[in-house]
Amino acid sequence: AALRLPEAACEAAATLGTERLDDSLQRTLGRAAEEEEDAPKSEELVLAIDVGATRTKLLLCAMTVGGCSPGRVRRLPPVPTARLWQNPALESEDKFDPEGAPARVRDYLLTCGVVSSRLGRLVFAVPGTVDLATEDRSDYTVVKNTPSMSPRFRGFDFKLAFREVCPRAKVSAVPDGLAAALGVACENRQLRSALVLILGTAPAVATLFRDPSGKGRFVEVAIWQSWVWFTKIRLDDPHGYCGGLRVTKEGLRVKPKDSHKIPHHQARIRFALDVLTWERLHGACAELPPHTQPSLSAEAAAKVWAARLQRAVDALAERFHSVYGPPEEVHVLGGNATAARGLVTAAKYVVPESRNPNPRSRPRGAGMGGTSAESEEELWQRVPVRVAQDDATQQQVALRGLLYSSHFKLKQVSAPGQDPLARGWTRGGEIYMYVPKDGRSEKEVSADFVADMASPVEPQQPRCAIAAARRRTAGSSGDGSAST
Repeated sequence: AALRLPEAACEAAATLGTERLDDSLQRTLGRAAEEEEDAPKSEELVLAIDVGATRTKLLLCAMTVGGCSPGRVRRLPPVPTARLWQNPALESEDKFDPEGAPARVRDYLLTCGVVSSRLGRLVFAVPGTVDLATEDRSDYTVVKNTPSMSPRFRGFDFKLAFREVCPRAKVSAVPDGLAAALGVACENRQLRSALVLILGTAPAVATLFRDPSGKGRFVEVAIWQSWVWFTKIRLDDPHGYCGGLRVTKEGLRVKPKDSHKIPHHQARIRFALDVLTWERLHGACAELPPHTQPSLSAEAAAKVWAARLQRAVDALAERFHSVYGPPEEVHVLGGNATAARGLVTAAKYVVPESRNPNPRSRPRGAGMGGTSAESEEELWQRVPVRVAQDDATQQQVALRGLLYSSHFKLKQVSAPGQDPLARGWTRGGEIYMYVPKDGRSEKEVSADFVADMASPVEPQQPRCAIAAARRRTAGSSGDGSAST
């Protein structure tokens, strides 16, 4: 609260006792709120919240109205997801309580000196998908599925839930994969196309494709979960995989976590690079039996992980090429990405248009070395791979993407393909087309927003102003007895 008071008020507050101070703060803030209601709006507070399976990350931006000049950006401390989205008092094993989350988010923001009722926009990243079958197609706010969290999130409406604690805010929600792709677009204005792979609780894939005319009329982002669920990669290690899919007469079913094929020569990307694999390589997975966990050293585990990631980016880059043409870059994000930094630097694949249509006619011994007769006939494409520098850096990408989305309006959404698992997050793809607001080009929006993100982070603490005033008062009185 003290952050919003003028210096004179802080000086006066330093002379008050605790009870009088609290009372004066309430009255002063009340008057300030009334004055602000009548004053013309020069900026809008936008809060981005990235809800992860383990941590919830937050980024606050005071954007100027119209977005014509840089705003002030503040990173709030990340908080365990369980603290905001779970209720330990629930008797059931599933402690997730999304309906009670708004009050907990409000209380947490207060500890950071942020009043939720003053927010002008809330943008959430959902670890899953949003419901596209809603009446309001301008902003989607209803969760369809969150496979890494709890079934209680299905049907949860962020807009309705946060109406009481954020009455002024316009609320929207996007899949976390889209947020990552928009973040890559925000940070890399020169990129015309990119493949984004997120290595979190479960791997996810998103794509970025900009207006090919170069006029910045739209930016297209998409999530392609079918690519990770149904694309298989060769395994060059003896550690196999856990989980998997089972083909039955009724269709495809997901196997239990402790079901495994160890060793095995191949695996779907979904099960080759998930968090269970990462943990069991280190011998640290509490959900799996000991005989499935090789307990490798950190260096050995990183080499296995990087080799699998290399196979994955090679295969996914080829899938991207089949839809959009060759990607300019591949970006790898997520909490389990940094282990492969420096070990995976480029994706390599055969250009689909040049692939030999008759595999049986290929010369014996032809492979990926680039020196065989097959390599002479087929064209190979190399794409740079960018792995996040560290965990703190990759966390900011999705948050920047959420703030970036507030400069756009959603013009079109399409979801081609069927959902083989009927679970809401493995459709053929969800393609979102965003166009800049106010008739601006996407390049202009990017330039302003990157400037916003380059603004210094404001180190704000709720009582810093009053504490400083009390120190000044104590210094002037000469007795040094005042306490902060």
